[in-house]
Amino acid sequence: MSGGGLGEFTVSLTKPLGIILEEREAGKPGVQVASLVEGGAADNSAAIVMGDALIAVDGQDLSQADFDAAMGALITAPKDRPLDITLSDGLGRMDIAKNLAKSLSAEEAIFADATVRAAVRQVRKIGTQLGDLLSVEIVIGAGVQDNICKARFFAIFSTDTVSTYSCSVSATGRKKPDGAIEITQLSCAKDEGWGQTYDLVREEEA
Repeated sequence: MSGGGLGEFTVSLTKPLGIILEEREAGKPGVQVASLVEGGAADNSAAIVMGDALIAVDGQDLSQADFDAAMGALITAPKDRPLDITLSDGLGRMDIAKNLAKSLSAEEAIFADATVRAAVRQVRKIGTQLGDLLSVEIVIGAGVQDNICKARFFAIFSTDTVSTYSCSVSATGRKKPDGAIEITQLSCAKDEGWGQTYDLVREEEA
């Protein structure tokens, strides 16, 4: 898996891909991953999660494509060789609290950004009773020490694709030798109504 633009990555997969697509939420062009077929190429790659936006197939730009155009490109793509599928986490450039932005160095800000993106992918991969994580509202806290980053952000969730609400998400990311971010702690708290925290990934005690 290789990276591209902000939040983008490319995976080489052979058909059948096992990707079910849907149009993105209102106001956002393109299509996104609705689900994966269990045991399919995409599922086995462990690189693609629900909510990833389709950017390109073999260099053909599909970032603005509607459902029919995207499906047409996938259907007509070659079956006898791997396809370079470029996707994005769909988060774009995330808002960050002004005081936090001023307190982080450029390197720390990049680490915090990567940690939040990894946390979002982990939430989408695991799934929660809170519903689908649609977007990041704002990053409000981050602290970096050596190869560890602790971040806190508000994310928009939905359980029915119509109504949405905000949840506070806390995550700890560890930078691995290859530069990838491993989420070692992850929890979500719904501010309205329940007042309950869901621990999705528990940090192992030393």
